[in-house]
Amino acid sequence: MKGSFPPNSKNLNWIQLEVRYFFIAVSFLTRIPIPEWVGFQKDWLDKSIKYSPYVGFLLGAIQFFIFLFLSLFFSPGLSFAISIGVLLIVTGGFHEDGFADFCDGIGGGWKREDILRIMKDSRVGSFGAIGISLLILIKIIGFSDSMQKIQLSEIQLFFWFVTAQSLSRFISLSFMTFLPYAKDEGYAKPMAKEIGITKLLFACIPAIFSWLALSHSYPQFLWSLAFHLLISAYAYRLMKKWIQGFTGDCLGAVQQMNETVTWVSGVFLWNSI
Repeated sequence: MKGSFPPNSKNLNWIQLEVRYFFIAVSFLTRIPIPEWVGFQKDWLDKSIKYSPYVGFLLGAIQFFIFLFLSLFFSPGLSFAISIGVLLIVTGGFHEDGFADFCDGIGGGWKREDILRIMKDSRVGSFGAIGISLLILIKIIGFSDSMQKIQLSEIQLFFWFVTAQSLSRFISLSFMTFLPYAKDEGYAKPMAKEIGITKLLFACIPAIFSWLALSHSYPQFLWSLAFHLLISAYAYRLMKKWIQGFTGDCLGAVQQMNETVTWVSGVFLWNSI
């Protein structure tokens, strides 16, 4: 973890601690450098997880401005595809790797122990490679098709991007409260203990704000919640049935699935409502 060791937490007020939790979340979920004065303590990483949707909002803003700049030179589809590539570099493919491992585990395992073992394997198998390839392709096509059917202002586009990144991370975070951790040990296990209803409500702020701001411009997006519920219920069923809980890879898969829903739901909504 980046940074030097700070003064004892007891010497920091709650604002100073919360600022550090946010920066720790940025450092954990992305490759964005954080100030050295932030420092690091082990329990800060667990406490920082509530800021995941806030980091998502930041990532959505970064992707939007990259897309906006590239749109001066390229088509919307190509600009969006490149923006995905840049975001993969910024995040290190953190959640995409989880999605690929999830596909390998669920696709290649028949028993709980086998699925968890496959997910833990750092190598990407056939199901993972196919799954992540299709996922990225669906994102690009979904976004491109939507852009051909609707006219969005820059501010509306901004809220679309930040909704995709923040709402998907909030939904992923909520799985920590609905399912137990599936393994004896893992980095997500102590994080899950830090997520209660109060912190979950705090975490939902950027996600709900951006989604409502987008829905204010296009009320059809209010119906997109149904798609998020459906895909999340499906993911929940798979986890409950096959591994009786969640892992870090499962959380990454949920994030990626719901981010994709945000891009794809536009195609259906504008064609059907």
